[in-house]
Amino acid sequence: MNKPKLIDHRKALSENADAYCHEILDSNIERLVKSLVPHLKNAGLKVSPTKNFDDLSQIIKLLFSAQEDRPFFHVEGTEMPLCWNSPKDWDKNYIKYEWGHLRSRNQAEDKAHKLENLGLYSARCNQHIQTSMHIEELMVYGGILAQRISNVLTLRRKLFESEEWKTLSCTIT
Repeated sequence: MNKPKLIDHRKALSENADAYCHEILDSNIERLVKSLVPHLKNAGLKVSPTKNFDDLSQIIKLLFSAQEDRPFFHVEGTEMPLCWNSPKDWDKNYIKYEWGHLRSRNQAEDKAHKLENLGLYSARCNQHIQTSMHIEELMVYGGILAQRISNVLTLRRKLFESEEWKTLSCTIT
């Protein structure tokens, strides 16, 4: 069998109405919960994917909603998606999310794993757009990317100020 090509993967993503939300659905969110736990443990929290599953699932859904139900750097207006998976996952017709760090692990080790520093990224966005830079450093690119970052950061700020977030995030401290 031939390995999928990037163009085929992008076409499959564009043809799948659930490409961006597949992993956020209740039936599929377990992998994201499990992959979030090590980050939170590195931030000093005592969490478990089983004990804290419901709260962590809700936190993931809130973060995703603040990203307008898309990968962090998703931009509209192109025929085919500009966010995609790593080559090993080009056989999937949905985004397999990674946890990205708004303040990079490379430059801000002390803040890197805090919950408010994490976002849901596609592999392409995490590894090729942000590439160990702080989120603010990407604003120099301007245009549609800077607009997207600004919109998502505003929505996240509102989320982090909400009572729902404050209550929920306190349950995992």
